[in-house]
This record gives sequence, structure tokens and C-alpha cells, in this order.
Amino acid sequence: MQIEQGKTKLDFKDKLNKFQAFLLDKIARKCARGRFLRKKAFVKFLVRFLKIMPFSRWAYTVDSIARHLKLSMPEAEKLTSDSFESFITNAFEMSSLKYLTHDELANKLQVNGLNNLEAALAQKKGAIIVSAHFGLWEFVPPWLTLKGFQTTTVVRRQNNKHIDAWFEEMRQKHGGKTTDSGFGIREILRALKKGEILALMVDQDNGKAGIFVKFFDEWASAPTGPAIISMKTGAPVVPLALYPDYENKHRLEIFEPIYPKSYTDDFAGQQKFTQDYTKIIEDMIKQDPKLWFWVHKRWKTKPSDAPNNPWLIKSEMADENI
Repeated sequence: MQIEQGKTKLDFKDKLNKFQAFLLDKIARKCARGRFLRKKAFVKFLVRFLKIMPFSRWAYTVDSIARHLKLSMPEAEKLTSDSFESFITNAFEMSSLKYLTHDELANKLQVNGLNNLEAALAQKKGAIIVSAHFGLWEFVPPWLTLKGFQTTTVVRRQNNKHIDAWFEEMRQKHGGKTTDSGFGIREILRALKKGEILALMVDQDNGKAGIFVKFFDEWASAPTGPAIISMKTGAPVVPLALYPDYENKHRLEIFEPIYPKSYTDDFAGQQKFTQDYTKIIEDMIKQDPKLWFWVHKRWKTKPSDAPNNPWLIKSEMADENI
């Protein structure tokens, strides 16, 4: 009896997961061809609904914005609303990737600083592009691939296998490749050795195993991968961001490369490396804070949570202004 009940629950969960993937696909198809003003009106409706839902982390986001941007509570409340609207609008836009043609995607972006990426790749050691959950980040790897820059994106798998498969199809639609976070080191090193691009997101809490750096004047756990991989392979790190412009073309800004030879190959050097590109991400967010995903608990892990982490020692010894 218990086995049958367990099977029934699994079957129901799988059907629910399939329905969620089906709904996502319907939304993506609509977004690829729908009018922007209609989508904007729908987004405003959704934000009013989310504001009263406890799972949305609305209060947390207001508090986080007020604290880190030093805003009054009314100002933070307004920016939170703008941030939710921006995130949902951008999520709709990014989901349309699956149904855009190659030409449509190629013509959706204008780029500033392409020479920075080309200079990094001229070293013949590949390049590591780093960005945040900011603006239209999902557009960057497939657009670069279309332009002749073979790109592999490091992803975190979705719990819902049907939605995960949908995202895989979306990300690979225009020729890009993906590899699992934490499991694809061979693929990563192989791609860089061939002079390709590795795409990483570097703005989420990395738990007790991260490198502790200052982010908006508060210690945050950052991923160790970019600095370690860069120093191991010699591949420069290239920060970038894609700013949405729905009336014209979305604007891709590619910043100057950060070269691993500028740092000592030890804990202190890796932390300084991580701090430097984290500061670029922070400055990017300060320029247009509504475009960042403030809902994520970026400062969840503190140095005191990881007493056995060697980065803790460096964090405590580091100057406040690193």
C-alpha cells in the first residue's frame, strides 16, 4: 500500500513538473512574438500580486536595498517594485531565446568593448567571461556564439528535470554549449585550451567554501572558480553586462580583461583577483540597481560561519578597503 501511495505521489509530482515546463514554453513562445506594451502591463499586474505573497521575499528585498544602497525605506520600496518589474520583464525576454531565429538574435544586440574580449582571446588561452544575474544575462553566450566566439556556459541544474531540459534546449538553440557546475572541470579546461570562452555567473552566495570579499561594504562568499581556473590556465577574466533597451537594441558592455599574471598565485592573490572583478560587478549594479536580482540572499554566509575556511583568515587580516 505504501509503495502504491509513493508511486502515486511521484506520478503526480512528475505531471506537475511537466505542466510547469509546458507553461514555461507557452510563455516563451508568446514572449518571442508578443507586443512589449502588453507584456509590460502583465508584469505590473504580477508585481502587485507578488508584493503580498510571503514567498516573494519582498520585505527582505526592501531591507537589503535600503541597507546596501543607503536609501530611505520609501525609496527602497519604490526601487524594489522597479526591480521586480525589471526582473520579470527580463525573464520573459530571455525565455524568448528558444523561439528567436539566428538572425533575430544577432540583430537584437549592439556591443561596446568587443575589442576587450578580442584582446583577451589574443593570448590564445581562452577567456572567462563573468557576469551577474543582471539585465539580460542569458542572451550573452548564444549571441557570442553566433558571432563566432564558441562559448560554454557553466550552469546549475534545475530540480525539475523537464524545466532543466527546456533550459538546455534554450541555451543550446543558437550553438552554445553548457556544462554542469562543479562537475565539468574537464570540459572547462578542454574548452579554454582550445581558445574558447567559459561563461560564469559570480554574484550568488557560495556557502562556506567560498572566497570572502567585500560586496557593498559587507563580507560575502564568492565562488572560487574564476580566480583558480584563470591562474591554472592563464585565461583572462572579462567582466560584462547586457543592459536591456526594448525600444532599440540591447546594449552589451564588455569591460577590460583582468589578467592572472597581475596576481600572486596564492590565497591572497586569488582573493584580490576575486575582489577586483566583484568590484566591477558592484559598480555595474550601482549604476542601474533595478537590473540586479536583489531577491537572492547574497550575504547569507558570513566568515564566522566558516571557521575552517582558509579564506576566513585572509578576510580577517585584509584591509577594509581591499
